[in-house]
Amino acid sequence: NVVLFGERGAGKSSLINMLVGRDVSSPSNPSLAAFANRGYAVDVGGREVVVWDSVGLQKGEHHEALSEGAGRNLQGLIQNIQGGLNLLLFCVNAARVSEALGINYDAFYTIIGGKKAPIVLVVTGLENKDPMEGWWKEHEAEFERHGLTFDGHACVTTTRGKPLRDGPGHWHDEQYEQSKLAVKELIK
Repeated sequence: NVVLFGERGAGKSSLINMLVGRDVSSPSNPSLAAFANRGYAVDVGGREVVVWDSVGLQKGEHHEALSEGAGRNLQGLIQNIQGGLNLLLFCVNAARVSEALGINYDAFYTIIGGKKAPIVLVVTGLENKDPMEGWWKEHEAEFERHGLTFDGHACVTTTRGKPLRDGPGHWHDEQYEQSKLAVKELIK
């Protein structure tokens, strides 16, 4: 069981769709956000893994705090997962790195009662970064400065981009496929 978490707009639904291989998840309606956790079966190296898509966690326009309803919902999810929690996957949009990262990270530590499962980071929105991994090299120290540590990371794109004008495919197909493999390897 993998629980995916992060701010609204971080790319959680796109990440789920990429891993599953088709559109199965759509962004949560903020008014329903405290009530929407869904699990999706994903094949990771021939083994079925359930990825739980949690809701965006902040309340307020500036994402200054964890919403009370989202916190309760998340706690219920973690307590009721059949087979227990095996991995936390923190999803962050590269263009939206903010102080709210620490709020999310700390909230999960508090809700799960300390580090009982590994936490990995997936940074989305890097389709125009070459190489995508270069983003981590530029920002790793910022995460460390805020005390945010991870058991692994992947820098990815979760979009195929616009269709090509002169043939089949999309602008970012190659990066998308590399990203899918990178995230599955991270989960494995």
